[in-house]
Amino acid sequence: MNSLIIFFSYTGRTHYEAKRLWERVGGALYEIWEQKHRSRLSAYLFGPGQARRRAVPVIEPVAVSLDEYDKIYILCPIWGGWPAPAFNAIVRELTPGADVELIFTSDSGRMKDINAVAKRVELQGVRVTGAKVVKTENLMKRERRHFKKSRKTKREAKNG
Repeated sequence: MNSLIIFFSYTGRTHYEAKRLWERVGGALYEIWEQKHRSRLSAYLFGPGQARRRAVPVIEPVAVSLDEYDKIYILCPIWGGWPAPAFNAIVRELTPGADVELIFTSDSGRMKDINAVAKRVELQGVRVTGAKVVKTENLMKRERRHFKKSRKTKREAKNG
């Protein structure tokens, strides 16, 4: 199966999760960028309101042809209980008939209405095969613990 993992990440946590998914399923990995860079203040202050209103920011042109893939995974952070605005721009790029899996990342693990978001995506003529929220805070902590252990082991081996 030819898979595409397309994602938007502001803090790097969604990027981390996209890489973990890519290691499991393979395929192509593609990051979406907004044309207008958001400051941290703008992202945290205005981002949740834009996400709630389903604003569609201008993104950099997508350099991959989405109709070449059998399965498309879309990863996006949750801002204020809703997918970040870049998600709406990604959804507009989808080609009808595609199989899409939605993965949302959040420190809190909470989302307002994941079923409503999935139904809205299906209005683009695609089939949503799954939708879930991944709690990224635990993933990052677990990875840091693993990284510290591996560094400690390397130091012990070096000194040993």
